[in-house]
Amino acid sequence: MSAAHGWRVVRRSAAYELRKVAVFRVGFVLREVLAGTVAPLSMIAVYWALYQGDTLHSLRGWTLTEITRYLIGVAVLTKVVIGFRALSVAEQIFEGYLTKYLVMPVPFVLLPLGRWVQYTALQLVVATTVWVAGAALVPVELWPWPADAVAGLQAVTLLVLGSLCFFELYLIINLLAFWLDVIWNLLVMSWMVTSFVGGRMLPVSQMPPALLAVFEWGFPYWSIAAPVELFLGRLGTPDFLRGLCVLAVSLALLELLRRAVWVRGTRRYAGGGM
Repeated sequence: MSAAHGWRVVRRSAAYELRKVAVFRVGFVLREVLAGTVAPLSMIAVYWALYQGDTLHSLRGWTLTEITRYLIGVAVLTKVVIGFRALSVAEQIFEGYLTKYLVMPVPFVLLPLGRWVQYTALQLVVATTVWVAGAALVPVELWPWPADAVAGLQAVTLLVLGSLCFFELYLIINLLAFWLDVIWNLLVMSWMVTSFVGGRMLPVSQMPPALLAVFEWGFPYWSIAAPVELFLGRLGTPDFLRGLCVLAVSLALLELLRRAVWVRGTRRYAGGGM
């Protein structure tokens, strides 16, 4: 199959996925606009109570204003990172209708990849719209403004690559349905772990230095916390380049693992419901 034909499959799959998510308007708002905002916005309330109650001015190098900007940035910017409920491959395996995709003249991975393309493109638009609206309504000192244009581009680059790493991770977990029936539990647990490691609920740089040193070797940190800190100017170009390397290596390893799981899983797939 040529690369051009493969891209046409991905493009058509992405267009279909966009039509599907836009059908139910209320569901669209809840799923595509508000998704991923509850945890960081809840943590803003926690931090405001913490700082006000103890009259703190700074906590591990973060003022209340800075951490508010960070958590708003997480709520808005990391909407680009694909969610753990975005794929339905496990259901296709459980219900036995993956068979029809196995006889198609294109690799199956192009179909969920189309879902990732649709999700990423849509969330880039949603995140930009929310950011512009917030910039007009929220006080300047509390809203996450980019340090400069370069910082903004670097942050978006890490967000998109990080989203692709999460796509690979969630696809691998979905493919474990060839062997397991607890995929939903695994997805939730993976989201909880990667949210903590990635800094979705508090900055990783507020954690003990030993934890920070470990988390910086994983793709969740460079997919969530690092892009927001780059956006705000707390990290610079050397950090961006290091993040690119970590994400590139992680993506290559996850893709190799995804291919291995797919090959071994389809060898035992019966097609009549698992």
